[in-house]
Amino acid sequence: MSFVGRGGPRAAVLFCLPLLTLLLSACQSMPPPQQAHTPPQEFLQVPFIAQDAYQCGPAALGMMLQWNGLPGDKEELVHEVWLPERQGALGIELKAAGRARGLLPYPVENPEALFSEIQAGHPVLVLQNLALKRWPVWHFAVVIGYRDDGKRIVLHSGTDEATTSHWNRFVRTWARADYWGFVLLPPGELPARVEAEPLLRALAPMQTGALHHWQAAVERFPDNGRLRFGLANALWAADRQNEALAAYERTVTLSPELAPAWNNLAYARREAGDDPGARQAVCRARELAPDSDNVRDSVAEIAGASGC
Repeated sequence: MSFVGRGGPRAAVLFCLPLLTLLLSACQSMPPPQQAHTPPQEFLQVPFIAQDAYQCGPAALGMMLQWNGLPGDKEELVHEVWLPERQGALGIELKAAGRARGLLPYPVENPEALFSEIQAGHPVLVLQNLALKRWPVWHFAVVIGYRDDGKRIVLHSGTDEATTSHWNRFVRTWARADYWGFVLLPPGELPARVEAEPLLRALAPMQTGALHHWQAAVERFPDNGRLRFGLANALWAADRQNEALAAYERTVTLSPELAPAWNNLAYARREAGDDPGARQAVCRARELAPDSDNVRDSVAEIAGASGC
């Protein structure tokens, strides 16, 4: 067994049970992915936080934060992500809390991705429906490993530390929550199974500590213009104008149809003293997005009365 350490659905309200007593049996079975055979066992050292009644969301989030070496006090997180009037938490709030701390929430939405992340040393926060589709009982847990070629899943769940669940039982509860889950990663680290478009969607709402995430994304997908555009914006926000200018120039080479990139390039060129180049860029943005009020304002500011 390896040890790795480190210091329903989207809008559903979660009613987290202190004890997992509502797991239902079913006849259908699904074998774990073939990749679970190598290695046959994996176990991550993730701090455990026992939940109080109905507060599995703050507890699960706290474990993910502490695994990242950040404060993860459950009582403080209750005030941040728990909705007293609904006796539960929302997945979107958990992701937002991670982003606010500079961490990247990236979706894990199928069994293959789940095992890939665990094998990469990343715990996965998952949503389970412990009852039926028609009468759901939602629950957050943190998957920290597996045993016996993936036939048993190891979770921090409810009041149980490193409890095990048979794979078929776990995957049914996860499937009833539409395979909703995510990893929460520090700046510079990417998921094991990362794709450009989901990564872009995960990064787009980020503000705190975003630059290192964008740099890692561009390093992984150097020819993706939209990710390069995100990096350029992050560099500009960090007052690294020369690097931002180079990134905008590269963006419009990779994605010449991206009007916002031409618009921002115009300002970067103007800042660098290239007024003709700024006018050329903003006019190209106008050609691509003639109905954009933002671009229209930029044309007035950069091209002046002569326009494009």
